[in-house]
Amino acid sequence: MGWTIQEALAWLDGHDNFETKGAFVKEPSLEPVATLIEALGISPSEFRTIHVTGTNGKGSVSRICTELLVRMGQKVGTFLSPHLDRVNERILLGGLPVSDDLLASELLLVAGMEEQLGLSLSWFEVLTAAALSLFYAEGVEAAVIEVGIGGTWDSTNVIDGDVAVVTSVGHDHLELLGPGLEGVAENKAGIIKPASVVVLGAIPEELVGYFRSRPSRGVLRLGHDVAASDQTLGVGGWRFDLRTPRTIYQELFVALHGRHQVDNAAVAIAAVEALAESSLDYDTVAGALAGVSVPGRAEVIYRNPLVVADGAHNAEAAEALARTMAEEFAGIEPVYGVAAMLAGKDARAVIKPMKPRLTGIFVTTVGEQRSMSAAALGAAALEEGCSVLEAATVEEAVSEAMEMAGEEGAVVVFGSFRTAARARRFLLS
Repeated sequence: MGWTIQEALAWLDGHDNFETKGAFVKEPSLEPVATLIEALGISPSEFRTIHVTGTNGKGSVSRICTELLVRMGQKVGTFLSPHLDRVNERILLGGLPVSDDLLASELLLVAGMEEQLGLSLSWFEVLTAAALSLFYAEGVEAAVIEVGIGGTWDSTNVIDGDVAVVTSVGHDHLELLGPGLEGVAENKAGIIKPASVVVLGAIPEELVGYFRSRPSRGVLRLGHDVAASDQTLGVGGWRFDLRTPRTIYQELFVALHGRHQVDNAAVAIAAVEALAESSLDYDTVAGALAGVSVPGRAEVIYRNPLVVADGAHNAEAAEALARTMAEEFAGIEPVYGVAAMLAGKDARAVIKPMKPRLTGIFVTTVGEQRSMSAAALGAAALEEGCSVLEAATVEEAVSEAMEMAGEEGAVVVFGSFRTAARARRFLLS
């Protein structure tokens, strides 16, 4: 007898979850997932894979890669994190979230094998195994696999990526991946395998050696082997030309807010070219970039007033969001921020780049055990010279910020993907 999706998710939530606890409860190891998928008879080598890591940008790159591969006629599986509304958003088939029935059946399969083998998987390990099992069962031809945290010890590293993408190296999870950016780079470089083609995003020059030193089939770098030019702001996105080792694409348009999405698009195109071992059809590329959607990344979720939701939770992501607000929404006044963050994050580093664009900032909590208190977040905002208001919930903060902004103003929601998710549910429901 099968499980309902409610029964399946209840079982899943019985596993230790870093995303809710903020800490790992066991030493990192790839063995549990590797043991389980071997016992299931799953061979990830049956499908070609693009493995994507990075401090910021990996979600956007993964979604653009998926859109490209789907439009190329490939049967595509995608594994993403985090989700904004439903767990199903993490496992995609053909670019669409897996159905409740398929997800429940895969979780039931993993549950039986976990018990039979006497394993103790984490929440993320269960989903990794379920995704790989589903892709194998559905006969996908190409998979896009996004790393959860780091690279070397992330459960997704049971695969050997045909293409290994590193979008960026920044100041997040330093307590786990550091010390320093050198430690982050070394950990992320762990996804590079001897048979991988490596595609690097905007990586600081002093860190490139960590990726070049790994045995691989070659390294492509943004700004060197892959270069975007003539970047101009359009309506709802950016126009640009792109040079790759295989061809030149002229007058592309990526329908995403933020100049940094040009870099993400360039990296994704280079990754798919490397997987296909050829240049891509221009119309396919143009259609994919014009049609891609990346929820929770500088996403406009309301107008009059304008409400932009972004999961920015580290300094680099906040800097990108601040540039987007300055470049694409210049002249809109007043602008109120709504911020809620997880405990342990560097609140001042996130608020500092946003402060010049904000008339005031509402601070609140994400409504979970891991949440930073509104008082602590407010203190950090005051230290950065912000005008601070406090609200009990994200929904209340968004509502009050919208009222103060008026129809001509704007609200920008940031600090965590959980914050963006709550704002999205509130305004889109």
